[in-house]
Amino acid sequence: MVETKPTRTLLSRLAPWIRFGVTASVLGFLAGKINWPNLAHRFTSAQPYWLSAALLVTLLSILLCATRFFFVLRLQKIHLSYFRTVHLTFVGFFFNLFLIGSTGGDAVRLFYLLRWFPQQKARAALCILLDRIFGVAALFGLALLFLPGTADRLRADPTFAPLAQALPWLGPLGAFLLLLAFILPGLLPNLPLPQKLPARSVILDLLHGLRDTIHGGWNTVAVVLVSLCVHLASFAGATLLAHSLNLPINYSLAGLILVLIFTASALPISVSGHGVREGVMVFLFLHLGLGTDPESAIAYSILIYGLGLFWSLFGGLAYLTLKSPQPEP
Repeated sequence: MVETKPTRTLLSRLAPWIRFGVTASVLGFLAGKINWPNLAHRFTSAQPYWLSAALLVTLLSILLCATRFFFVLRLQKIHLSYFRTVHLTFVGFFFNLFLIGSTGGDAVRLFYLLRWFPQQKARAALCILLDRIFGVAALFGLALLFLPGTADRLRADPTFAPLAQALPWLGPLGAFLLLLAFILPGLLPNLPLPQKLPARSVILDLLHGLRDTIHGGWNTVAVVLVSLCVHLASFAGATLLAHSLNLPINYSLAGLILVLIFTASALPISVSGHGVREGVMVFLFLHLGLGTDPESAIAYSILIYGLGLFWSLFGGLAYLTLKSPQPEP
């Protein structure tokens, strides 16, 4: 008997077209508001030495991403060499360029892990998920640290004034959630799962994998520290880029902007965040007192994307030299 494929809902069929529509609409709207000669001047007046420094710091951030992934793999007892991990990370960044959404590279990384380690499929999938979780947790943890440095700008605008008033509560709340995140995984493997539960062994493997992540000793410490360093380097790159464009953006403000931009870009409403990223940047520049002309905001947004784009293109070369998926010895 041939198994019938599940029927796709109307929303799932329309989702890619909705994303293309949102992206095209936002970009079209912004295109009509831009003074194109002014935008071109913004690009040509960028100071090359600050731009080069930002490019090198972005490379450091990508290498730190690979280092974090290396330690996550070790926590799940998946032994992949550091060189192969860096190789696979660049391939993932490359596929993020043209696959819809920001998780296309994750799917490619998972594909290779499943082929190299067929006996550890559950933990391979968990590695990809944990790599994302640690990255997001570190990003928002740093945001809580840097928000006080931008409090004066936030209070000056009615749009962000409620966020400034909530700052005294955000720190303790974030600390409580992080503590909870470290306590719960240690209790999960002791849950009384029914013996006849479908895929019980896989679920148990995942729960033990979560416990191993939290109780991984120095490997866990390394994942946390490297996750923080990834975003600290990203904030530094955004600050150097602001200097190249002569924008009044310090390190704390660059961190806040990146947190909001990354969050908006991750929403599944556009193609890889295009359009949404630029629209949010224009909004932030207006309400954070960074300038009323959209050209500065759009130039800054495009160059932030361009920093990652430059190094991601090298991922194409990495993909061409990556060996065919064969099980690791």
